[in-house]
Amino acid sequence: MIACIRRSVGLRNLIPCLIVAAWTGATLGADKVEWRSDYDSARKEAIEKNQPLFLDFGTEDCVHCRRMDQTTFRDPAIIKMLNERFIPLKIDANREPRLAQSLRIQAYPTFIIAGHDGKILGWIEGYMEATRIMEHLQRGAAVQTPDWMARDFQEASKAVTAGEYARAVSLLKNIVEDGKERPVQNKARESLQEIEKQASGRLERARQMDEKGQTLEALDLLTELLRQYAGTQSAVEGGKLLTLLADKPDTRSRTRARRAQELLEIARQDFKAERYLSTLDTSELLAAAYRDLPQGKDGAQLAADIKSNPERMARVCDAMNDRLAKMYMDLAESWLKKGDRDQAVACWDKVTKVHPASQAAMNAQARLAQVNKGVQGIPTGLQKP
Repeated sequence: MIACIRRSVGLRNLIPCLIVAAWTGATLGADKVEWRSDYDSARKEAIEKNQPLFLDFGTEDCVHCRRMDQTTFRDPAIIKMLNERFIPLKIDANREPRLAQSLRIQAYPTFIIAGHDGKILGWIEGYMEATRIMEHLQRGAAVQTPDWMARDFQEASKAVTAGEYARAVSLLKNIVEDGKERPVQNKARESLQEIEKQASGRLERARQMDEKGQTLEALDLLTELLRQYAGTQSAVEGGKLLTLLADKPDTRSRTRARRAQELLEIARQDFKAERYLSTLDTSELLAAAYRDLPQGKDGAQLAADIKSNPERMARVCDAMNDRLAKMYMDLAESWLKKGDRDQAVACWDKVTKVHPASQAAMNAQARLAQVNKGVQGIPTGLQKP
């Protein structure tokens, strides 16, 4: 730079020299490998950046170590790869003997590629030209876990803990899709195998239930299998078995009987709670749809018990009025949204007449007042925009 300035005459010639000198100084740092020197700090950085480690073990009197520094590690492609895709760490084995001994290093230089989790991905001994060591670096970088894989695996682990196996299976399958052998992909495969094992256990129990004549219970278990373990091979097989069992004539009749029993239990609970309108709805459904079953006859008897009692029927009528009033309120709002105020007003009028002393009637009067207030001052013959 000094020589350049001396040869320059005037500011016009000085500026280009300064620009070149500034650019050269700015790029010098990028023209060498950014070696770390502390193992613990480098390991922590590798974890934080989700990058693999490249460890260079050597000694001060190692001829080939100096040769690597003077040739291979000055190659621009190697420098770029190490600085951008790895955490490079240079270790003097004489100063860090315990680390070298723990790794059983016997020759120098020795280069180790390791994941941020500490798993060794590559081991290289002796001098190596740039083209050859680049092959090792590319394989090591390919094994490294992409950010999205690490994130999806973490989400899949949370899903497994929460029992959301179908979501976990979807995430894990996406991780292993490219068929590579990254550490996180191996863990994902292990998780998939464990989930598949659980699903397979449920499928086997469903088969055993069917063999023992517990077909309805098997159907319930298979339905749960399809919902909770969707995406597994066991769920696919469970779906086929579910279809097969459901198509059996005996299964259809037993399923129908169970549904009738469930409805009867609901009707009895409503009757006990004095919800007579709900009881009547369910009982009449039983009597109509299951008249050939004992549950249908029990439903018909429940309906008769309500209809023969005037106090219960009065409760039914009151509940019907409440239901009808609510339906008219909903219909009024529907008309209003379509811009038909007259139809909405007619519905509110019906509510006040059908059930005048009810809360619904008070709500209808309040809505009428709001709507009437909103149209005051609009000239006759014009519509509110």
